[in-house]
Amino acid sequence: MQSLRWLAMIMGMLFGYSLAGPIGGLIGLAGGWWLSRRNVLRSPPPPPPQRPTPPASGSKLADAYRELGVSADASMEAVQKAYRRRLNRTHPDKLAATGADKVALDEAAQRTHDLRQAYDRIRKSRARKT
Repeated sequence: MQSLRWLAMIMGMLFGYSLAGPIGGLIGLAGGWWLSRRNVLRSPPPPPPQRPTPPASGSKLADAYRELGVSADASMEAVQKAYRRRLNRTHPDKLAATGADKVALDEAAQRTHDLRQAYDRIRKSRARKT
């Protein structure tokens, strides 16, 4: 990466010199330095690793409890507290306030959707039992 910075500065200097002489060379050198500092020459970052999909199991309700991180015999208040705590950590609006990129926001939206589905599944299951 350092060699690209020097190359940008030298090429800017040569181009400026060829157009306007010594003053143009200095201006071209400054332009090359500016381009190297503005990261115009930087290659795009590699894509983030994909979140592995969990293996499918037989019980969707067990998956819902696992998603929220509570046991099946936990009280509804504990389930609600775990849901809110996890939702607070991964909500896209909170990540947007920190300046996260689009990929992270999309992953957070998917995670929020999964958490809501898990909570609804537990809530509906418990409502049927009573």
